[in-house]
Amino acid sequence: MKILKLFVALSLAFFTLSAYAGSIDYGYNAQGNYVPKSIGGNQIQYGYNAHGDYVPKSIGGNQIQYGYNAHGDYVPKSIGGNQIQYGYNAHGDYVPKSIGGSKIQYGYNSHGDYVPKYIGY
Repeated sequence: MKILKLFVALSLAFFTLSAYAGSIDYGYNAQGNYVPKSIGGNQIQYGYNAHGDYVPKSIGGNQIQYGYNAHGDYVPKSIGGNQIQYGYNAHGDYVPKSIGGSKIQYGYNSHGDYVPKYIGY
């Protein structure tokens, strides 16, 4: 679940280019988790990673590359070739802060979770 929550933050970070920037639509996945389903109209495809976790594999056809972060966690490192930068949010969580230079804006969803809400400049 930690990887899935991190991806939620990360997937939202992907759409840094103006063509992809936009709002994030949430819904339930095949496992019953409330996750991002699309970003700016681009569908998120889920599957199993090398560790057996059910995670996003691509967004709008752009592959997500995973690796280890500075804390030793297995996380998305880039999406469609755009590097993901991590940092601490207002709640003290280590999360994606930008991707390809575009800032990730956080807010509360309908479930009361503090999640990425918009990606853009």
